[in-house]
Amino acid sequence: MRKIPRFISKQTSRLFSAEKLFKSNAPVFLPFYHVVGDKKLPHILNYPYLNSKEFEKELDFFLKYFKPVSLEYLYKNRVTKEKVFHVNFDDGLRECAEIIAPVLIRKGIPATFFINSGFVDNKALFHRYKASLILNELENNPCFEAEVFLEENGLNRQNILQSDFLENDKLDEAAEMMNLDFSAFLEQQKPYLTTNQVKDLHKQGFSIGGHSHKHPEFWKISEKKQFKQVEKSMKWITENINQEIKAFSFPFTDDQISGRLIKRLTEENICDITFGTAGLKHDSIETHLQRYPAEQPGNFAANLKSEFTYYKLRKLIGKATVKH
Repeated sequence: MRKIPRFISKQTSRLFSAEKLFKSNAPVFLPFYHVVGDKKLPHILNYPYLNSKEFEKELDFFLKYFKPVSLEYLYKNRVTKEKVFHVNFDDGLRECAEIIAPVLIRKGIPATFFINSGFVDNKALFHRYKASLILNELENNPCFEAEVFLEENGLNRQNILQSDFLENDKLDEAAEMMNLDFSAFLEQQKPYLTTNQVKDLHKQGFSIGGHSHKHPEFWKISEKKQFKQVEKSMKWITENINQEIKAFSFPFTDDQISGRLIKRLTEENICDITFGTAGLKHDSIETHLQRYPAEQPGNFAANLKSEFTYYKLRKLIGKATVKH
């Protein structure tokens, strides 16, 4: 059913200019990305990513219609009539320091980088990135034994990129059959930021936030474990970054996250502000904001116009606020 309103929004958005749509009284625009890469990243097959030229093109488009603001501004002005945006990045990949930050500095755009504390310094690898490496290897060097094993465990080339953290051990077993060494990959490729790189990003004026410890699907773990994931992540941030605003973005989605948990995080001073991924929407909790997933197939300007139109349609029927 969700596809029908989205289709209507996409078609309707063509009737309006970007300037007219973006001037509407919408929530703060919070586009988020993961990575920008000018070469193939074999560990990232589970979502599309831009090259540096495409990334700059999108930033220039945002700058044309919105004013870039810092995390501090966002925290103090969660509801504002100004057309502002705050760009942010999940997972703490090395490209954040090597490619993304220099572009943002050159253009004068503040940003927040959300870090998985369990992956900093390349101590471990996200299960979806393991799946990407396995799929990439299977496509280049098929391994019958590993494919049979994966198939027997409900994983195949069509769905392995949707594997969850509960299947982490299965991914490790399959990799061993293929002589695919995740530890060697971490050591040689160093896909994640180091502690020093994170500190340098903060010194350069960027904000640093938490993104859980090891990026599990929160809807598959208990609320107690959800809290521990956030707490551990934010503890790393507090110990390593002296930052006034404590920010956290939920991994994957905040769908099915209870309002009780979100409120507890602020009440116990673990977080000042938290973020979900529901797109351009308001939220029933004042300190919880919704972000727009910018890494989508198709024309980014058309996608964004469609998102603003979708918001306006939902607002007409009283469905423009996420309730927990």
